[in-house]
Amino acid sequence: MVYEFNEKVSAKALADLRGSVGWNRMESAYQSPLMTSYYHIAAYEGGKLIGYIDSVSNGVTDAYIQDLMVCPDHQGKGIGTALMDQMIGYLKEKHIYMISVVYEESLKPFYARFGFYPMLCGQMETY
Repeated sequence: MVYEFNEKVSAKALADLRGSVGWNRMESAYQSPLMTSYYHIAAYEGGKLIGYIDSVSNGVTDAYIQDLMVCPDHQGKGIGTALMDQMIGYLKEKHIYMISVVYEESLKPFYARFGFYPMLCGQMETY
């Protein structure tokens, strides 16, 4: 397994990984030059993207972790945990005050292991 930090990841590889976990592929969004990231980590095996985590942040007070994905064939092997540990470590190192993540109820135990606790929020998908 090879981890790459803040290196370019192809839109197709991200779309394929999103599709493998049952999400909207959003390939055209990942091709947009407007798509930026504060910090992201990609996990590869044999040159194939098998895990990914991204964050957006103002670089000072808040960061939002998004798009934690692990290819279904590689789930349950600690890759998601390793990606979260590395991301949280980086954000803490940068002295980000608050880290947020949105997750489905079924994933509450996973995120609680890292210290996340539920807060009231709202979300809307537009496509």
